[in-house]
Amino acid sequence: MNIAKRIVREAIGNTLKPQSPKPLILNEAVNFEKQCIFIAVPKTGTTSVRSQLKQQGAPLIGNPHLNIVQVRDSLYVYFLKQALGQNKSFPSESISSDADLRSKAKEVFYSFFKFSAVRNPWARTVSLYSRREGVKTRDKISFEEFCKNHFYASDTCYHPTLHQNQLDWLCDENGRCIVDYVYRLEDFDQAINEITERTNGRVRLESKNANRNPNSDSRLYRDLYTEETRKLIAKRFERDIDNFKYTF
Repeated sequence: MNIAKRIVREAIGNTLKPQSPKPLILNEAVNFEKQCIFIAVPKTGTTSVRSQLKQQGAPLIGNPHLNIVQVRDSLYVYFLKQALGQNKSFPSESISSDADLRSKAKEVFYSFFKFSAVRNPWARTVSLYSRREGVKTRDKISFEEFCKNHFYASDTCYHPTLHQNQLDWLCDENGRCIVDYVYRLEDFDQAINEITERTNGRVRLESKNANRNPNSDSRLYRDLYTEETRKLIAKRFERDIDNFKYTF
């Protein structure tokens, strides 16, 4: 059995141990059984994907919208938490060392399939403005005022990360994208097949509508923009537009 498979088997086994009323999971982002990490950028259709990937249990970190670096670094904390308080023998030779835990976290991160979704920045801005959860703004300010003050891709989120672009969720400290696959929400139906193929069938997603806001105008987003607000969003989220080839 290779190292990655052994780590996965141990992690799955740990989540099933009756240590607490609910088994411990790291976060909705990580599925040890399917060996994948899904980076959920807010307002990119993540609720449906997260509901299909989430393992049962109490999350070590409740925020479902961690970025790739936060997931990478929290894997060590997760394995450390699993290892604490497990020694029942003398001498303590069977307990993992700190170096072992860090090595295990590194092995999982680099061997798991890491993927994410992005969305047209103009449509996504409308969705952030119209959202039912998080910080509600639609009934408080105009859309034009929202655009003028919309500086971060996590604006109106309960857990803002102050990322300026969606791409920032996917990059390491050096600005290098370190996820294996990024699909556009608009192309999700095609992405499903790509994800299945890339994971050798481990990750099989279905196209489902979840958390859709009936009051959102994101599907008719162009109608809300003036020339000024269109240019504001184009300038603020230029990196996303250039990287993911979006047009108004």
